Amino acid sequence: MIEKNNVRPFGFKDKIGYMFGDFGNDFTFILSSSFMLKFYTDVMGIHAGVVGVLMMAARFVDAFTDVAMGQIVDRSKPTKDGKFKPWLRRMCGPVAISSFLVFQSGFANMPYLFKVVWMIVTYILWGSIFYTSINIPYGSMASAISADAKDRASLSTWRSIGSTLAGLVIGVGTPLFAYETVNGNTILSGIV
Repeated sequence: MIEKNNVRPFGFKDKIGYMFGDFGNDFTFILSSSFMLKFYTDVMGIHAGVVGVLMMAARFVDAFTDVAMGQIVDRSKPTKDGKFKPWLRRMCGPVAISSFLVFQSGFANMPYLFKVVWMIVTYILWGSIFYTSINIPYGSMASAISADAKDRASLSTWRSIGSTLAGLVIGVGTPLFAYETVNGNTILSGIV
């Protein structure tokens, strides 16, 4: 049954869709959060302190890019797909490409400075720019899906379920193919 203005009533389909949206959104985020430090120290040979400083510095950059993206989205003129969906479509390619570039083990034999610069540039582009340009509009989209506070609370719950499922897939699935045994020791493989 369709209401006035051809708007379908809020329902289970909205919840499942929002859940799977966050599953995809968090998939790359959880993958990077879980394995980036290990990848850059064990595979790329970068000191853990350098990687840690990058991760801390990126949080300071995020303080500005998150607010900026919120303002950009808020000031965007709605299209036939609304304010938020165009950003998701626009930025899915850059997020996928930068996710791929962050984990380039082919550069493991490059000079140390090159590897550090590569790590900084790709991580900031991935997390502070491209991931932010999807995550901020995605989180804001709940208010456009339904004006009812109970519906938005339900969407938040289903979003958390999607995030948990992504974490489960990453936590259980990735170690099955990302690690190898060398001389009796389990190490992160640089080849995927």
